Amino acid sequence: MADILVVVSSARPTRAANNILASVQKNFEGRSDITVTVADLKEIGLPFFDSPVIPASEDFHPQNEAVLAWTKMVAEADGVLFLTPEYNHSMNAIQKNAIDWIYKEWTDKPVAIVGYGWSGASQSIKTARQVFDDSKIETAVLPTPAMLGFMKEINVDGTPVDETAVQAAITTTVDELLAAIQ
Repeated sequence: MADILVVVSSARPTRAANNILASVQKNFEGRSDITVTVADLKEIGLPFFDSPVIPASEDFHPQNEAVLAWTKMVAEADGVLFLTPEYNHSMNAIQKNAIDWIYKEWTDKPVAIVGYGWSGASQSIKTARQVFDDSKIETAVLPTPAMLGFMKEINVDGTPVDETAVQAAITTTVDELLAAIQ
């Protein structure tokens, strides 16, 4: 049994992520060996990272309930799938903040991305790779993200323009994540 944490990384009230999440969940249907938990960063309500001690330190002990809940979700997951929007050619602040709040829970954790935006989220995916791969966090973003472009694969509201293309891209990313877990 694989435990997958799907992270919704947008807090906008009219976010495309809700419809993209539906496409991702559709992809998991019929896979009986997988448990999916959704972590909606909008709902979790993490404070901006403000700890005087860095999460890599042995002395790091967060007290905030939202941080503790988020930490537990990541720790218990076998793999993490981020739904990553592209804001101003980068990863958005709420996603970066969520990554910054924890450290050891990322160790050896496979991370996959379903990116979406006008350019298929190519720049936010690049930023995520830099955050995970070029830092001291000991995990790596898997090599094949799903890149969903507005008005190509998906509409601006996240509904599929081309359902077959959307599911094919998501399936490739999900299969890669599941292979990395096993």
